[in-house]
Amino acid sequence: GRLLIRLGDTDVDYSEDFRFYITTKLANPHYAPEVCIKVTVVNFTVTFEGLEDQLLADVASLERPDLE
Repeated sequence: GRLLIRLGDTDVDYSEDFRFYITTKLANPHYAPEVCIKVTVVNFTVTFEGLEDQLLADVASLERPDLE
């Protein structure tokens, strides 16, 4: 009943609770396709215009729900 992953030529115990997070200061990092298909990339970049659009949409949905 053990879960194992192979790293190189070694079997290593695997835990379902394992998480690995990587951050970068690059504004628009490029990752190879073979990396992108194996991970979830989350972009937390917020621009002033994007934030303004989100806030305007929130206000509009509260004040004029018929517009959605």
